[in-house]
Amino acid sequence: MLLMDGDLDSHFINQLEQKFEDSRFVRVDSDVVDKLIQKKDAEETKLTPEERNELTHIFEAELPTNMSFTVVFENLDEKSEPLMITQSEFMRRMKDMAAMGGGGMNLYGDMPDSYSLVVNPNHRLINRITEQKQAQLDSELKPVNEQIVPLKEEKAKLEKELENKKEEEIPQADKDKIEDLDKQIQEKEEVKKEKLRSFAKENKLVKQLVDIALLANNMLTGADLTRFVKRSIDLI
Repeated sequence: MLLMDGDLDSHFINQLEQKFEDSRFVRVDSDVVDKLIQKKDAEETKLTPEERNELTHIFEAELPTNMSFTVVFENLDEKSEPLMITQSEFMRRMKDMAAMGGGGMNLYGDMPDSYSLVVNPNHRLINRITEQKQAQLDSELKPVNEQIVPLKEEKAKLEKELENKKEEEIPQADKDKIEDLDKQIQEKEEVKKEKLRSFAKENKLVKQLVDIALLANNMLTGADLTRFVKRSIDLI
């Protein structure tokens, strides 16, 4: 591990990586530890793709709106943290160089900070949220999902029939049909998303886990920090 907190370190690291082509340097908080130090045996996730999609909407509902976040899932050990926040090493390095006036780096300097909220699907608290969602929402989400499935199947079938045709060869009626199916699917997905967001807003565990991840990265301040302390006392 190297301590590199100087103004020129980003440029220096770039030079090292060019010289040692088989090596790379990253900050310790640029990714989860299991990704920084690769393990041979990856944990198996306990969540289905649909459950991941639903959890994405749930956690997005409680993330700060003044920052850019992407929810990602990593199959980590069940004893690892349930949620973690990381920031891309590449983007941080480019922004550091832009701040130093690096040539051609101004574009990166103007971009907002972006982060990843890493969800550990094998943690018991993530499983608890999934169970709570199932108990409260599955009866409402099931009919919506049952409406979405045939729409997606119809769209996939039509696209399969048209995949070998050029754009100008596709009848306008088929284009309109695909557009209409997309619109219907989007409307149904929005209904699901709103139900999941409402669930998140009422679920103290969701907000607590997000706030803990923010707090661990010095990103929880002011009134949000005060509410976190009060909520922590209520949950004890």
